[in-house]
Amino acid sequence: MPQQPDSATPTRVCGINESLLGQKLRIAGRVLSYDVLTGLFVLLDNDKAVMVDVSMAIDDKSKLWATERLSTVIVLGHLEGTEQDHTVPQLPRRIQIHRHLVIRALLVVPCMDLNLALWNAVVAEGECS
Repeated sequence: MPQQPDSATPTRVCGINESLLGQKLRIAGRVLSYDVLTGLFVLLDNDKAVMVDVSMAIDDKSKLWATERLSTVIVLGHLEGTEQDHTVPQLPRRIQIHRHLVIRALLVVPCMDLNLALWNAVVAEGECS
């Protein structure tokens, strides 16, 4: 029987912190900005954001999220820490982002009809149990 890949833990963007380093996560949010040169985008959910490196996850369906500001996506990837302070585009002051944490995306799935409030409620319920 072939070995099954590690499952990704559903996580809210607001729940991402250093304690999750090295873990495979499944997160959802809106693509605030995408830098083609670095392969990084800012994934936003309410007033929290995280950097996502999509350089290894670009495929034919990427144009569905890469060309549209605030498109909704689900990202599967590993959370990594970095010494490097990533250049983040200018964001409104209310948005908080970890400059030393980045998700190395394995897969980015466009989900235009995903209800982020419902996603967060379900994930929060799972965190409590």
